[in-house]
Amino acid sequence: MNPFKRLAGQTAIYGIPSILGRFMNFLLVPLYTYGLLTRQEYGIVNIYYSYTALLMVILTYGMETAFFRFSETERDRNKVYSTGLLSLVITTAVFLLIIHLCKGILA
Repeated sequence: MNPFKRLAGQTAIYGIPSILGRFMNFLLVPLYTYGLLTRQEYGIVNIYYSYTALLMVILTYGMETAFFRFSETERDRNKVYSTGLLSLVITTAVFLLIIHLCKGILA
């Protein structure tokens, strides 16, 4: 397969959800700022979006890029997938458990 076509396909897989999410957020800004929320409430929403972006980077630790890289070079793709998925599930479960135990402090 042509490497440029493969690159375009992978870029679309990565890019479209990111672009759609940001576009929806862009469309919701007028609703937030002029209709439903006060400035203080919109500031809280903005802080949550910032936390979400930071936690997505930390919790996934670039695994999607590593998965595509190693799934192309490794012969056993199922092993690559299961190892990455298991790692993500365990670290996410530990993170959620810590957050649940500290919810009173965080709130």
